[in-house]
Amino acid sequence: MTDDLSVLGLTPAEQAAYRALIAHRPVPAGDALTALVDKGLATPADGGYVAVAPDLALEVLLLNRERELREAREHISALKVAYRKHVTMPRPTLLEYVGDAEAVRQRIVQVQQAARIEVRRLIRSPQPLVETTAPCRTIYEPAAVPADVRGEARVTPVLPVELYLLDSRLALILLEDGRAALLQPCGLLDAYMELFERLWERALPAAADEEAESRLLTALLLSGLSDQAIARELGVSPRTAQRKIAALMHDLGAQTRFQAGAQAALRDL
Repeated sequence: MTDDLSVLGLTPAEQAAYRALIAHRPVPAGDALTALVDKGLATPADGGYVAVAPDLALEVLLLNRERELREAREHISALKVAYRKHVTMPRPTLLEYVGDAEAVRQRIVQVQQAARIEVRRLIRSPQPLVETTAPCRTIYEPAAVPADVRGEARVTPVLPVELYLLDSRLALILLEDGRAALLQPCGLLDAYMELFERLWERALPAAADEEAESRLLTALLLSGLSDQAIARELGVSPRTAQRKIAALMHDLGAQTRFQAGAQAALRDL
């Protein structure tokens, strides 16, 4: 909750002057008072000025801003059509390559902040947290799980691609050479969305509790990774990984990884 009215086009000085008028305090003549009169928030009375009721004056400003936003959205739609028409790609309506590292970072932020319904992410490497207004589901590789997990999060040993899905209308795919591709609605976008949902079903909760860690470590063991590789996936030292593996096998009563897998299956790990 905020009492800032700048979204309606009011400067801090104008807001302070309007609140003063509402509280029946005098406001000196100046730019702020003149602006309030021009915007319909104040009116002359008895040699001074009084505030126009907020439910009337501010509602008018709000309706004007909503109209401006609708017009801006229509303009954005027209610009999208013009942009796709002139992008020099073989399939301009489907794919756009982003080759600059800074531009890729900017697209990552923009895609997440522009979501209206949901952000879905496959994260293979540590990334800065981006605040989103839409719900967010994320699948991490173990080494990429942040200390402060936000939204719904799961973890899986290996991800096939690093991916950001904006609602059901855009995908940002990070490529191996530091570039990225923006994908518009098409059959390939549908395939990426299906891939995310399949991975989500199989991934484990990205929680810090012992059961979640046991499930993840069991999955890593059964994937055939070496102790060194498991340490990298967990983001810990090889010695710590070996201790965790030994503790898990002891808890499972297993002498070999095959026995650990059998015991884990019996215990639904």
